[in-house]
Amino acid sequence: MKTIALTFLILGIGLGIFYKNGNGELTESKIQIGNTFLRVEIADDDAERMQGLSGRKNLGGNSGLLFVFEREGHYGFWMKDMNFPIDIAWIDVNKKIILIEKDVSPKTYPQVFGTSTLAKYVLETNAGFFELHQIYIGDTVQTNAR
Repeated sequence: MKTIALTFLILGIGLGIFYKNGNGELTESKIQIGNTFLRVEIADDDAERMQGLSGRKNLGGNSGLLFVFEREGHYGFWMKDMNFPIDIAWIDVNKKIILIEKDVSPKTYPQVFGTSTLAKYVLETNAGFFELHQIYIGDTVQTNAR
């Protein structure tokens, strides 16, 4: 738990392919989990990861935010400045889902959510997305993310 909190403090992550588009907006891509396709924005630098979905009014249907980290780690997320509940999935270096937190409410702030297992990616979606699409721990995410 200390590692998760420390990572959270260092990164300052708020609570979200692969070239910047040059105008300050997040790059978009598509990923696949099982038979489900999802449009995602990519957060792959510190500023984008710190902003996450904070301050947004909503997240479009069948869309999400994929956090891409340079290396595996214990990444903690909180719901600071969030306006809607989300599902969060931690994904390992082999692109397998290792943890899912469902229906995380903005009211949980300042609680930190994370995994004791190393992750390289984190995917945030609308609350209920994983249940609706029958996505589970152990499922593989198909993406070109490095």
